[in-house]
Amino acid sequence: MKSNAAREFSLRYDILRGGVKYAEAKAVGSGAVSLDLRRKIKRIYSGDLVLPQEIQRLTDRLRPVLILDGEEYPLGHFILTSVRQIREKGNFFCRCEGYGLCFLAQRTRIEEKLFIPAGERYIDWIQALLRQCGVSSAIVEDSPEVFSTDREDWEIGTSVLDIINGLLDEISYQSLWFDEDGAAHIGAILEPSVKNIRHRYGPGRKDGYSLIKEAYIREDDLFDVCNVFIAQCENPELKTMMRAVSVNDDPDSLLSIFRQGRIMAPPVRLDNISSQDALQRYADRMCWQSMAASETTVIRTALNPRHRCGDILALEGDLAPGVYEEIGWAMELAPGGLMEHTLRRILYI
Repeated sequence: MKSNAAREFSLRYDILRGGVKYAEAKAVGSGAVSLDLRRKIKRIYSGDLVLPQEIQRLTDRLRPVLILDGEEYPLGHFILTSVRQIREKGNFFCRCEGYGLCFLAQRTRIEEKLFIPAGERYIDWIQALLRQCGVSSAIVEDSPEVFSTDREDWEIGTSVLDIINGLLDEISYQSLWFDEDGAAHIGAILEPSVKNIRHRYGPGRKDGYSLIKEAYIREDDLFDVCNVFIAQCENPELKTMMRAVSVNDDPDSLLSIFRQGRIMAPPVRLDNISSQDALQRYADRMCWQSMAASETTVIRTALNPRHRCGDILALEGDLAPGVYEEIGWAMELAPGGLMEHTLRRILYI
């Protein structure tokens, strides 16, 4: 088994125009790529580069490529939003920060009232909004949900990213993210469970990506726990107010209504939702996300470019064993560089 330092490591920084590579940038020192579910713009790149003179920053894209043992792994498509020119010790380079392609939807704002008629499909409108931002490549998990009423509830100047993420939330889909190849992903939120595990880390495993550094940080948050969750949708165009209730009635949970009595969270009031079923899924999601303490663990591993957005992974052995949702990761792009993972486990205690 090869250690992180023993793997053959190299990096390449492609410059893309119209999705096609036409030039390369040269790295000056190490760089970093990170992804975080909690950010609107999920992927960010930072590093020092010597950029080709012909680069067009507004339209060209930076694509870092990590090469391990001869295999290439793109790390995303980035728009260079900040470039600071530096001359240091006779060298001239640019200190760069690049945003992932969510930035395209963040910078695009509606210039007139957006009207969506009742009966239209959520997925169709989300894809149409993406195309409005210049996004043509998308991997979409279909949904039958349709708008239950006419919609015209976004002010002029609202970012398309906020509109898309609001619509995705209404159908219990993950907020917008783009993969390592620059494709948008539209799909349902996955509950952390054994069936959804994508990566495993622990001692004694035979793959080169599963070595965990001994140090880790773990934090538990037991404040303001609840076991009854209510979601409501009241809209003048609906005949009646919709209401959904989700209850932690798991007999194995010390926080269940059987152990603690009923402890209600503040009701969530939504302006719109596609259906009663969608509202129930919304309430159920609040329940499983909050029915126990939220435990956050930070670990450091060898670079693993196979991680995507919101992956489910397992920690094995004595190091905080369990199933986790990865809410963020960061790679140090340098020989011997490490990868830091921020993990969240729901503890049913």
